[in-house]
Amino acid sequence: MAFALKPFTKGKKKTIKKGGRAVIYQRVSSKEQEDGFSPETQLERCYEWADRNGYEVVKCFEGEHESAKTDANRKRFNTMLKFVKDKKNRIDAVIVYSTSRFSRTGSKSFSIVDELKDRGVAVFSATSSYDARTADGNMMQRMELLMAEHDNSIKSQAVKDNGARALRNGRWIQAPPTGYDMKTTRTHQTITINKEGKLIRKAFLMKANENLTNEEIRVSMKALGLDLRKQRWSAIFRNIFYAGYFSHPFLEGEVIKGPHEPLVSLDTFLKVNNIVIKAHTRGYETKMDKEYAPLLGSLRCPVCGHNLTASLSTKMRKLYGREVGYYVCSHKGCWCNVPTKHANAAFEEWMDSVSMSDEFTEALRIQLLRAFPILNVNGREVMAELKTNLAHKNSEIEKVEYNLATAANAKMQEICVKQLEKMEAERGDILAEIQTREKEILNLDQYVTFGLGLKDNLLKIWRLSGLGHKRHLQNLVFPDGMVWDKENDDIEPLSKNEFLGLEIR
Repeated sequence: MAFALKPFTKGKKKTIKKGGRAVIYQRVSSKEQEDGFSPETQLERCYEWADRNGYEVVKCFEGEHESAKTDANRKRFNTMLKFVKDKKNRIDAVIVYSTSRFSRTGSKSFSIVDELKDRGVAVFSATSSYDARTADGNMMQRMELLMAEHDNSIKSQAVKDNGARALRNGRWIQAPPTGYDMKTTRTHQTITINKEGKLIRKAFLMKANENLTNEEIRVSMKALGLDLRKQRWSAIFRNIFYAGYFSHPFLEGEVIKGPHEPLVSLDTFLKVNNIVIKAHTRGYETKMDKEYAPLLGSLRCPVCGHNLTASLSTKMRKLYGREVGYYVCSHKGCWCNVPTKHANAAFEEWMDSVSMSDEFTEALRIQLLRAFPILNVNGREVMAELKTNLAHKNSEIEKVEYNLATAANAKMQEICVKQLEKMEAERGDILAEIQTREKEILNLDQYVTFGLGLKDNLLKIWRLSGLGHKRHLQNLVFPDGMVWDKENDDIEPLSKNEFLGLEIR
């Protein structure tokens, strides 16, 4: 009778497969032994469990430190999952030393375990007695995952509390920023300014006093021997550590005074960051390092009043192979644009009509006399460093030239040639910076005569200046900026410096 009724049965009796193909995953949470078991001992326990339960270990993912804070950022963990999910590998199990070694993200890891289960892959702990494929075992496994997350949260909070306490006691808890050296013992910590720090101090002063762009500062600092990407300079100028303060996530939004020597005063730091803030307009950052668009930050939209941005026309590049720039307002509903060449020419006409009244000549002469010692001392210090850097570079080039001349094979010659090309380009940058600085270092009489001679030719100053100095001059002459007048096809200053005379146009 049972045989006759068999065609009408539903469902299938579930059987738990014993043995199969497995991988071992080992997560090392620290370089030191954990819970009395070395990484080697943990692996040994996993292999013993696999042998005892009839599993063939086909691959072992071992030996690297990975944070358990999130599963998504664990590269080796995700490499293991990809291998396990690949059907051609025919994996039946993932073996870990303990459930906490698999994940410490609690309920977030349930979906990973369930997905593996749906693919016929079970996660086994070599130190647990349950079978995660049974209902009771599944519950135990989830409880262990939650306990691991709880334990991780407690440890994480302890690290934060201890870190915050150390910071408030004047002890920096990570590597110091570029420009500082740090020596730490159990009882004492010293943070000192190094050679790079002295150059970073100069960069802050350039930014604060000369209003240079990050790109201009990058080029100058590279010539002095500090070669950092432009983005690094952005981060440096925002790091209040250089002003003598600690700011750290463990302090939860609090900034505290540090015991280390500041590179710059707080006033200088804030001045630099105010310059950076001015490059932002109502939530939109204006990228200022565009040689073809010097009016960025000064030229505004006639419709909405926002600062115009600038971009190169891809259409003109594709059709005619020409780089044509435009000042553009991308604010919704405006879309005002004007060719940069056209707007720049209109601005130059305005600058050509600006001059200083003769009645202020004596006041300007006095100001030049006061400024000369400051500018000249700084310039001579920079020049000394540039010449020292040039001497070192020449010495390096001579050594590579000797290596090239005595190279025994073509491969070595090729390496030397590439080194020479790079070093000669670096020497060219240094020489260009020296040439620029030499123009700034004058004797007092030449300096005053030169300055007074330019008072009626601000356009010439503007044309000879770099982007930072151009914008400084624009802000000096037209402090509230300018609007592009679409009707008259011209620049319209919102105000002018009363110290300067302006001819009627």
